[in-house]
Amino acid sequence: MKKRTALAGAASAADLTVLPLAGIASAAEYTVTYTSGPHTGDKCTWANSCAGSASFVHDGDHLLVWDNAGDGHSAVVEYERSHVGGSDYTRDWNHYGKYAKLDVNMNIPEDGWITYRVCLGEYGSRQVLRDTCSSFFWESAG
Repeated sequence: MKKRTALAGAASAADLTVLPLAGIASAAEYTVTYTSGPHTGDKCTWANSCAGSASFVHDGDHLLVWDNAGDGHSAVVEYERSHVGGSDYTRDWNHYGKYAKLDVNMNIPEDGWITYRVCLGEYGSRQVLRDTCSSFFWESAG
């Protein structure tokens, strides 16, 4: 069963908003928080001053996706995990606005891996703007 939660992390009350997370389509738990400014992750969207960024955190298997710009686009991460089959990438959308951080909490086996990239896109139509995508980044989960 998929579990969707919205939790607030450690930050001031003025910086946090809890949002419903309906409509996200991957087997993971989700948290949305707001940061005080842009964040440069391990991967940045291409040719637009890092309007979206993403990082994988090994401790706990978290894929973090930041929307760093109020440009009307959503940040989207496309990824594959070693233990989840399929013929297409999974996509998780950060459509919560400027300085929102989407935390996708996964459960990847210690001997597993993830490959991901971050792009901008149009959340309403689920259109990924391919010319904004970073290169793919492969990481071991262990």
